[in-house]
Amino acid sequence: MLNYLAAALFPALLLTAGTAAAQRAPEPEGRQVSIPFITYGGARNFHAAPGGRGIYIQNSRRDWFYADFFSRCNDLPFATRIGFKTFGGGSSLERGDTILVGRERCRINSIVRSGPPPKKARKARR
Repeated sequence: MLNYLAAALFPALLLTAGTAAAQRAPEPEGRQVSIPFITYGGARNFHAAPGGRGIYIQNSRRDWFYADFFSRCNDLPFATRIGFKTFGGGSSLERGDTILVGRERCRINSIVRSGPPPKKARKARR
């Protein structure tokens, strides 16, 4: 009886795992980089990664970067503006620097080059 139940639930489990993976942001891979001149108006655009675990940042040259945080940044998905606090007052955003979102401080774990953020799924019309 248990084998029949497991066999019946296995396809449903695969289907839900596939949809959860499709909703998650793709993890960009690559070597660590820094974003130069970020404190001098070097950020053109930003998008929060799903779940507040990272941020996509577009610089003034229209290159995209993905920065992930040491912990979840809860206010980021609702932010209309962000600030940058760099180590030692430098102008480049690097690993260990902080992104300020409202009253929350989100410390950067890594920064890599990336493509543009994933498009949001559109709701079906009725």
